[in-house]
Amino acid sequence: MTALASPPPFRSKRLVLGVLVVLALGACKRPEDELGRDLIDPADTLGLVVTDSTTLLAWTVREEPVKTNGLSRNALGSYVDPRFGTVRARIVTQVRLSTNNVGSGQDNSGLVIDSAVLALRFEDSGPVYGDLSAQRFTVHEITETLSLDSTYRVDDVPGTVPTDLVRSHAGLITPRPAVRPVVGGDTLGPQLRIPLDPAFGQRLLGRFGTADMVDNAAFLSYLKGLLIGVDNPGQLPGQGGILYLNLLLAESKLTLYYRNTLPGAEDTLSFDLLINDNSVRYTVMEHAHAAAVEPGLPEALADTTLGGTCFVQSLGGLRTRIALPHVLDYPERELRALAKAELVVPVRGDWPDALPPSATLFLFRSNEEGEDLLLPDQLTSGLSIGGELDEDDRVYRFAITRYMQRLLNGDYENTGLSIVPGNGGVAVDRTVLRGPEDAQDPMRLILTFTTY
Repeated sequence: MTALASPPPFRSKRLVLGVLVVLALGACKRPEDELGRDLIDPADTLGLVVTDSTTLLAWTVREEPVKTNGLSRNALGSYVDPRFGTVRARIVTQVRLSTNNVGSGQDNSGLVIDSAVLALRFEDSGPVYGDLSAQRFTVHEITETLSLDSTYRVDDVPGTVPTDLVRSHAGLITPRPAVRPVVGGDTLGPQLRIPLDPAFGQRLLGRFGTADMVDNAAFLSYLKGLLIGVDNPGQLPGQGGILYLNLLLAESKLTLYYRNTLPGAEDTLSFDLLINDNSVRYTVMEHAHAAAVEPGLPEALADTTLGGTCFVQSLGGLRTRIALPHVLDYPERELRALAKAELVVPVRGDWPDALPPSATLFLFRSNEEGEDLLLPDQLTSGLSIGGELDEDDRVYRFAITRYMQRLLNGDYENTGLSIVPGNGGVAVDRTVLRGPEDAQDPMRLILTFTTY
């Protein structure tokens, strides 16, 4: 199996078959429990065989770098996860002129900076993953030209100028996403406001009226973009958080507050450098799994045969791979027609309030090159494959009848499945799953066959 390079050794399990009573199908209320009912005569409730002992092999792998440019939000900050290690998110973004020919035709010699502020608007819903303890924010000018036509992933870290542009002693900020700041008499939306070095602001004022301020092409050649990051070396396990920021809201911008001091032209002014759809912007992500202080993940990454605990993590973190080594034995046992197939994936243990599991997980099949493909159950109009967290039962359920039927029919190669977080490019959530070797409540595939 090309897509499942070096899987764990297969372990045979005894196939357990039994008659599924009518009430077992009728009592369930989830919409996906009706999948496959059209394959059998509703009047015939016999002739069904169910098994929940299909051999599953599951293991955790590091995720390939995911695309993060042009998405609905960005992530910024760091925290230390006892189970998953250190997580750090940074943002690369361009800032653009709000008008052409800035300062053209005027005497700019009397322009004096008062302050420069980089404002980043908090996401309205769920603005943090982790806690809101103080973090030290940094801003660096990048040295590489960015292009809207390019794809940028979590590991695309641009070169930067070493000098931190944050104002001296102003980088340590306690995020307050519930507070609406008042600036110039206006009440603004909740935002992270990072004070920048006045010398940087004065440098930009010094370009007013020059060729660098004629249009955005010229300006982006002068200021290629910013890398916004954090520097939190003293964080302890369980401390810190990732902020979710919406850079497309108008309040996300870099503002120069300045004065014109020329006699007769005295004035207090401001100028906005915008972040918008025309700005390249993406999230850079770092996962230090070796920094986990609780056992489980380092061992799972080192030994893919364990199978008791599996992990998934967003933004290029982790995924769980699943192999079905003996599933094609069913047609040889005269079990070919499926009424229903459900993958049940329980959550392991409790989770910190500030670090909840993913609200939704996705399930992909693989082609022979290992690329992710949608399951036919996801492509059928009006049907739900599931994958949402059932917090009461602490489990994810996937209705995959059509996929399993095509696998049994030989329409698909048996190249396995992958479980990934539902918001892989815009969130940092993580989930600990029970694997198929868990002694208490294992991951399992429940197959219901028709035998008449």
